[in-house]
Amino acid sequence: MEIFLFVIALVMVALLLIRKSNQINSTSSEKINVNDFQEQIEQAINLPTGSEKAWQNEPATETLMRELDERGIYLQRKLTKGQALNVLGLFSPPDGRQVDILKHFNIPYSYKMNQTMAHYLIQELFNDPEKVEEWNNRPPTTTVRQGLLFMQGRLISGLTHVEAQARLDNLGMKNPERHREWKQIDRLFLETNNPQVRAKFKVRKITWKRFFESYGALKEAGISPRAMRGENIIEHSLRQDGSIVAHTQIRDAIQAVSS
Repeated sequence: MEIFLFVIALVMVALLLIRKSNQINSTSSEKINVNDFQEQIEQAINLPTGSEKAWQNEPATETLMRELDERGIYLQRKLTKGQALNVLGLFSPPDGRQVDILKHFNIPYSYKMNQTMAHYLIQELFNDPEKVEEWNNRPPTTTVRQGLLFMQGRLISGLTHVEAQARLDNLGMKNPERHREWKQIDRLFLETNNPQVRAKFKVRKITWKRFFESYGALKEAGISPRAMRGENIIEHSLRQDGSIVAHTQIRDAIQAVSS
């Protein structure tokens, strides 16, 4: 319950954060005016951590602190790994796994939600063992299936999500460089289909097939996956097929979600 109350507090102040963070480029070189987000940052630092995850209480690594510095977040205190990740998560959208969980349990979800809010909502949800069992025994999500296709070029039928995810993790350990690229793809696909990004270009949802076509072309042109943005994918897709422009009813719907 304590975690849930913290999350509700984050939600209450999220609108201010959303309006300001929408103006922030997602690259680490973009500076953040800490004064504008002091309340949210303090709440993120004070969020409780689960005792079963002892690593969260370890001192933040130099890499994490450097990422905070690069974003212009200078905090005059020592942070744990969990605290540093919570602060960084305020300025990142939910990842693919978080989106899948929220959608599976029909939890009201918005692309305006940040990663830290999603994390603690999910943590509260998974305090119920039945929810954990339901989640673990479901079929593999589209994201995990696409990850397996990317990592090994084929799918194995009959796997539960947990089995498929374990296989994906194992493939990642064997080929960490390709797995890092997959994580960038996962991030990029969500960004490409962000209603705010789609509303800007007035396009329908970009399918995985179309996404990979544009991703492969941009990569072949010499653009690093880390440097790619959802807008790049949409712009390339539009050049290839103008029919992805949404009709009026869809444009109105995504505009409403993004506003």
